[in-house]
Amino acid sequence: MDEPTSALSQAEVEKLFRIVGDLRAEGISIIFVTHRLEEVIRICDSYTVLRDGQFVASGKVADTDIDGIIRMMVGREVNALFHHREDATAGEVALAVEGISRRGSSKDPSATVLADVSFAVRRGEILGIAGLVGAGRTEGARAIFGADPFDSGRVLVDGQPVRINSPQAAIRHGIGLVPEDRKQQALFLSLAIRMNLSMASLDRLSRWGIFVNEARETALVEEYRKALSIRMAGPEQIVANLSGGNQQKVVLARWLALQPKVLIVDEPTRGIDIGAKVDVHNLLFDMARSGIAVIAISSELPEVLAVSDRIVTMREGRVTGEISRAEATEERLMTMMTLARAA
Repeated sequence: MDEPTSALSQAEVEKLFRIVGDLRAEGISIIFVTHRLEEVIRICDSYTVLRDGQFVASGKVADTDIDGIIRMMVGREVNALFHHREDATAGEVALAVEGISRRGSSKDPSATVLADVSFAVRRGEILGIAGLVGAGRTEGARAIFGADPFDSGRVLVDGQPVRINSPQAAIRHGIGLVPEDRKQQALFLSLAIRMNLSMASLDRLSRWGIFVNEARETALVEEYRKALSIRMAGPEQIVANLSGGNQQKVVLARWLALQPKVLIVDEPTRGIDIGAKVDVHNLLFDMARSGIAVIAISSELPEVLAVSDRIVTMREGRVTGEISRAEATEERLMTMMTLARAA
């Protein structure tokens, strides 16, 4: 079973685990591949850890714990994995969202998807957006990027109102989006890494706006392969054959190559192992240090706390509060995410 719970609800996971228990009781051997380590501890008898295609260790689950498995997976102590950067320096406001509202579809016209959403992010800052399922985080990101229309409100880039009615318009104004589902919304899985990485930068890679300069394109792929430590056989490798973490790096590289003013990352580490999560977090830190304004959306509160300089919380399409990283805890964020309007 290869990542069998990655797209399941908690109730469905419980059903699957009961089925796994029944199969084991019938004498069937199961190889359970997962990046969710709590599942290893819960249902597995033994474990094997691989890193970079190499065998690292194996043993009985009863003789280890999650921290021990993490150390084997990444080769580092657990307390060195998720750390907040101390060198954050924010500049001028790069992106401001003022009063964005969007009503529901024709099937449910009374539903409010977004209601008077307002926030700002500065150059060199990582703004975290936290909320429960249905809070409107992804809907807000898609509206800013022009993927979905909004009924009222405005977007300002560098203090100037801009009209964003399509992703192309957002890209022209220096806004990029890494969507929450890279396989459905970000990657062309049947195409090569080269094409996936370069497609947002074709204007500056083409000659006379018609022919792609393949030498410059290959150089671009090589530059970001080194910079992001993307593990791949070569630029012509089909992107579907990469691991989840390396696929995510290709998507991030696509936007880095465009040199955006603002980058929105929605669930940037969903479906990747803990070692790749650390790499992605460090990439977000590097982007912010280079002056990019980063908006990081995540349903994992430890991740929001690890990467953010400031955090905005949402509930049912509304902003319910804002808090600095220094003041934030998981308990305070959960309170702000579940109240209609936090103090």
